[in-house]
Amino acid sequence: MSVKACDRSTSNMEFLKNARDIEINIIKCTISKSKKYRFFYQKLIDMSIELLNHIKRGNSIYVENKIDLGIRNQEFKLAIAECQALLSQIEIMYFLFKDDGISIKLIENIASMINEEIKLLKGLLKSDKEKYKRIIESN
Repeated sequence: MSVKACDRSTSNMEFLKNARDIEINIIKCTISKSKKYRFFYQKLIDMSIELLNHIKRGNSIYVENKIDLGIRNQEFKLAIAECQALLSQIEIMYFLFKDDGISIKLIENIASMINEEIKLLKGLLKSDKEKYKRIIESN
């Protein structure tokens, strides 16, 4: 049975899908650009790949103790840091190469997705804190 769009909530795995979509959109928007800028665009692609990798690594950790939780949190915090760096680099790329076909609408779309990813990851860290409260409080 399907659920009405207005009654749907955000999936607790939305952060994975969103990170994947960020990578896909960055690849799509840079793949057809001038070869003389390929080095710069490749950096954006590499950063989006690293973002997804941090998220996949963090999500793959089965938390049994404080060390596991620490590694999981570290990966998600590194993903947030990667999002912030990616936002900065996308803005710089836009101002440098906007005459070569990168539209402000495309940049705004990707930036919006990255900001949403930051929000989702912060929510995940907060929920993990509550979920693993017992492990945090134990010795």
